[in-house]
Amino acid sequence: MEQAWDRFCSALERKIGDQNMEIWIRGTLRPEAIAADRVRLRADSKYYHDWIRDNLLRDIETAWAETMGRRVEVEMSWLGAPADEAPVPLARRSATNLDRSRTFENFVVGKCNEFAHAASIAVADAPGQSHNPLFIYGSTGLGKTHLVHAIGNRVLARSGGNAGVYYCTAENFFAAMVRALQTRTIQEFRERFRTEIDVLILDDVQFLAGRDRTEEELFYVFEAMRAEGKQIVITADEPPRSIGKLEPRLRTRFEGGLLADVQPPDVETMMAILASKAATLRLDVPSDVQYVIAQRVRNSVRELEGVLNRLSALHIFYGQPISMAFIQDRMGDIIPPPAPPPSAEQIINRVAEHYHVRPADIRGDRRPANIARPRQIAMFLTRRITNLSFPEIGRVFNRDNSTVQHGCKKVEADMKTDPNIRAEIEMLEKMCRGN
Repeated sequence: MEQAWDRFCSALERKIGDQNMEIWIRGTLRPEAIAADRVRLRADSKYYHDWIRDNLLRDIETAWAETMGRRVEVEMSWLGAPADEAPVPLARRSATNLDRSRTFENFVVGKCNEFAHAASIAVADAPGQSHNPLFIYGSTGLGKTHLVHAIGNRVLARSGGNAGVYYCTAENFFAAMVRALQTRTIQEFRERFRTEIDVLILDDVQFLAGRDRTEEELFYVFEAMRAEGKQIVITADEPPRSIGKLEPRLRTRFEGGLLADVQPPDVETMMAILASKAATLRLDVPSDVQYVIAQRVRNSVRELEGVLNRLSALHIFYGQPISMAFIQDRMGDIIPPPAPPPSAEQIINRVAEHYHVRPADIRGDRRPANIARPRQIAMFLTRRITNLSFPEIGRVFNRDNSTVQHGCKKVEADMKTDPNIRAEIEMLEKMCRGN
């Protein structure tokens, strides 16, 4: 059992990353029984049980399938669960494989995804009638999978649960086709799509590029479903023309539908997504923290979810309110603490480099204009950036208190009257601060 568990953990980590493994799996989830066709797991608490069940279901099932070489039923309970409560099968969802938590209602719309969102709603409201196939593309982690699950959930809701909606990744499609070939049931495999499925959602189709036999079977499925008026929804990282080794017949079929791209969100949209997901986790995230996190992970909604999951776990563990100080202390890799201000010596070196003089000249007694002016600016910036007093600055520059005050006042007055000087010194200040 231990070896199977280790293999499962390795497979799962490849799917969800070390961060999620550390927070939600290692030390919180343990195997109780592992058989050829059934696995029973136990979480440390109902909180972990519910979160893992609702967020890592698909990844856990796939990782166990890889570990055991076949699909297995996964059951899970929690430490302290009522004795008469049977373990809950993780595969509790219908055969549609849809994530029921991903809907249009909790999808945040911005300029980056508004066209793909509108196209998805149109398809969900009238499957098979227009935009067939719907091909949604964009970089990983931007919400494509959320949109296609929302399509499936809306179709099911509008049909009263009677529509045949089937979601699968291209990798799972490949695995199912291989099993059908091995068991000589390829005809039943094809017939299922023609007779049982009204809406096929195929995620990450680029995985099939170059797999000739699988592409051939997908072409048969595509043509059969289109002939029956069935809807096909596809996602990929790139548009069809950019997917290398994609079979030309499939490329032309994909391009014959509606192509909708999803772009990385701007900071405002990412903040709205963050606020929505934080509300789901019941996290109170201040706006300044939202802004900094949105800037840090603005290219991936999936990475944002990982940050929020980690933040939630840390918040629960330490029992402290979420603030900038909290995340700088506990999540320094995401938002590092502010760098210490530069020293007076570092400022002198930077100013000397900018004006092509020696740092020793700035500290020395010589008074030609090409040295006196940089010296005054270095004094001004040292006063502005550091916590040093005038006497302390004087000791650094080998000057008395009154000379330092005079130099700072002179630079400040020049900045008020000459915008070019002001711009130059502001630029120097940024350089000294490392911005």
